[in-house]
Amino acid sequence: MKKQPEITDATRENLVNSFFQLARKNNITQITVREIINLAGYSRATFYRYFKDVFALVEYAEDSFFEKTRAALAEHEAGNGAYDRRFFEIFIKCFNEDPMRISVLMSEQNLSHFIRRMREKTIDNINTQIADTPKKEAVTNMFFFSVFSAIASHIQNPKALTDEDLLDIIQKLFADWYWPQMTGTTNTQNAIETGW
Repeated sequence: MKKQPEITDATRENLVNSFFQLARKNNITQITVREIINLAGYSRATFYRYFKDVFALVEYAEDSFFEKTRAALAEHEAGNGAYDRRFFEIFIKCFNEDPMRISVLMSEQNLSHFIRRMREKTIDNINTQIADTPKKEAVTNMFFFSVFSAIASHIQNPKALTDEDLLDIIQKLFADWYWPQMTGTTNTQNAIETGW
């Protein structure tokens, strides 16, 4: 007998929610399958029907976020597709939709993993007019790790900066460092080309 999809989805979501409840109090790398199933009220076999291990659950949660972010960025990508202010406004809006989950996914223990996967899943398809070079890779890595580390810090302490202040910092980093490094243009040319 086949299970009903809504029951299957609800079970998976209950396991994920239990993980995030535990993550509010515990380091995510120390959360066990036993703790998740005890809180969710399921057997170990049920957990393994959905996830290979706790890390697979984390990646599932990340993928859910990335999919929502990709959908939100789709219209932007159809337009100019640049790493402009609107691009980062979309990211911040997505982050603000579920701050509890995002604060766990972007916690100190998971931040590098999250940023690397986010870049692979959502960002690498944008702004492809610049040829791939070792310099582009290094500059892009530095830029995105800086930006998303700042966003993670903002999520952990939202009263320290407003979203607008954070966007202004990102814009300045983009206009004064990232874009000139990628294109060899000046700040004036950059502002015209990117709309910042």
